[in-house]
Amino acid sequence: MAVYKRTYKAYSGALTPAWSRFGVLARYGLKTLFNSRPFTAYAVLCLFPFLFGLLTIYVFHNTAALALVNLRPGQTPIIGNYWFMAFLGIEAWMSFLLTAWGAPGMISRDFANHSIQLYLSRPLSQVEYLLGKVSVLGILLSCTTWIPALILFVVQAQLQGNGWGWANLWLAGSIVVAALLGIALISLLSMALAVWVRWRIAATALMIGTFFLLPAFGGIFDLILRTHWGRLLNFSYVMMVIWSSLFRVPEQQRHIAQFDLIPLWSAWATVFVVCAICLWLLHRRLKAREVERG
Repeated sequence: MAVYKRTYKAYSGALTPAWSRFGVLARYGLKTLFNSRPFTAYAVLCLFPFLFGLLTIYVFHNTAALALVNLRPGQTPIIGNYWFMAFLGIEAWMSFLLTAWGAPGMISRDFANHSIQLYLSRPLSQVEYLLGKVSVLGILLSCTTWIPALILFVVQAQLQGNGWGWANLWLAGSIVVAALLGIALISLLSMALAVWVRWRIAATALMIGTFFLLPAFGGIFDLILRTHWGRLLNFSYVMMVIWSSLFRVPEQQRHIAQFDLIPLWSAWATVFVVCAICLWLLHRRLKAREVERG
């Protein structure tokens, strides 16, 4: 049959709800990441601290297991704010490497292949596109940080008993807030760097340099001017200052760990300012059209 004799009709099937269209990007983004076997293997490796923590809590509450390691119930370390803060710190560093590995490629490919214009020409807004990409990291990092930590909190509360869970309910809130704050910072920063660099390897190197080279410049700034404000360039230190407050670390311990060299408000302000700058950079680069200059 000739083409001009065909009768074409508009699509009349079911439409994806507008509020959940960003989930399409999240679904395919996760699928693309886990198509890589090394990435999948490392993602599984990130769950090992959770399994070790689960085993530790079980052993600390089992007299037979304690007898095998020649310990008594009173000789075991206390599982509380310090323990959960250390667990979350280990998972945060492993999640950082996970983000540095997988995040730049999710968005740099769209710019390298000029497919960002195709995305935004669909009924998909700039905010929905960014939300779809960031939600991939949000889901992935949540499964390696605050979700395992909350499971350990529930297990500890059940085995400890005596109202331990209710007395330390604030600890569950601190875990969620601390983890989500770190996820927001690392996700937006990785996306912003990937958008402006457009090369996956360079974006990964720049992200690692941000967390390892910037603290060195901050240290030089402190030595020259004899101040501590240069530590604001050390995002890991800034997060630890906030975490030490969220997990109610005593002032004496914070002083020993040097987490009181900068005010708490400056640490919170640094995180919010960095996230705001990343959002502004993403807004500048995420456009439905691009001007090529020759």
